Amino acid sequence: MESQNHYYGHSAAFALYLGLPAPRHVRGLVQHGWTAVSPLGTHFRDFPRIGAADGPADRRLLVWSHRSRAWDPTSADRASVPIGAPWLYLCSALGTLDARSAPGDGSHEGAAGGTGTVAGPHGTVILPVHGIATQRLEGDHRAVAREWARTEGPSTVCLYHVEARDPAVVRAYVDAGHTCVTLGERTDPAFLGRLHTLLTGAGRVVSNRLSTPVVYAAALGIDTAVHGDGMALEGEDPQALARVRTLWPEMHDDSVPLADRRAVAADELGLASLREPDELVRLLGWDRALRVGPWWQHWVSAPASRAVTTVRRRRGAAGDPAPTAAPTVAPTAAPAAAGPAAAALSATRFLVAAASYLPHPIGRVIPPGAPLPVVVPTADVAR
Repeated sequence: MESQNHYYGHSAAFALYLGLPAPRHVRGLVQHGWTAVSPLGTHFRDFPRIGAADGPADRRLLVWSHRSRAWDPTSADRASVPIGAPWLYLCSALGTLDARSAPGDGSHEGAAGGTGTVAGPHGTVILPVHGIATQRLEGDHRAVAREWARTEGPSTVCLYHVEARDPAVVRAYVDAGHTCVTLGERTDPAFLGRLHTLLTGAGRVVSNRLSTPVVYAAALGIDTAVHGDGMALEGEDPQALARVRTLWPEMHDDSVPLADRRAVAADELGLASLREPDELVRLLGWDRALRVGPWWQHWVSAPASRAVTTVRRRRGAAGDPAPTAAPTVAPTAAPAAAGPAAAALSATRFLVAAASYLPHPIGRVIPPGAPLPVVVPTADVAR
């Protein structure tokens, strides 16, 4: 019943697909972003008993795909169930994807009806790699903003909420001629709907790293490109980007036909694993009557368990014994290793990061809306 099941509006996407007015608590854990390594060691690392042979039988690790190039589920030490990405369920419900068609066959009639075509695509949308509370992004935003202005022209730049609050970063893109928007925080149930509006209105989607929204766009048959300085996440393994380029060469080569990129995206997102409504309800645990247990676990026991894990990890960073941590991954980025720089968080950053995992109300299904404008700072910013 962890709060991460509701990140980015994923549970709301399931609810929309199922015709429900609001999501419910999931009995298990749902993968919450595309990852270039195993989600079992990243998104699920704080819950080692879920999916284990001796773990709770009524809790599942619900991953997007067993056909991703990132990992081999047959050699994993825990069991997982592929159900497809929440993005695909959202697109199916909105008619921008036919969950029962093969990539590239031209058929996009969605579960909610309609032709499923991307209406009126125009312009380029750029989603730069972003940092997170525990890993800052290090690089020259002004240089990459100018380079994108030269190669793509003035574009819509969608900033993660971390960078959207940084006046220097916002000014770097605005000064280069771009328009900045954001999607809200990851706990906002409208996040995925805003992203849908943004991507389906684009003629081209670009990032400086292979990332979740690039894979999303490619799955819809939208032109994608990965170019520009990939920057560096604090504490990142220098070989991480090279590994991503090696594993997914099609996504980094503009000469590769879009149909081929779309086929790759379909495997990464688990198109072949999408479930019919009755089966999805069962796998999510939404076929059971409402009880006190899910509420208690979401608001009390899961946060308490995470707090213990977080404190142990903090103590480990200070030199005390702690469980070995798997490499971490930014939600929409390539993997970064948890090295000394990543571990040596200040007390303030540690508390901010820990607080970001506190549970939130799960909200209701919200129709897709427009991305949020980013306020352009008026104060002088050092250049």
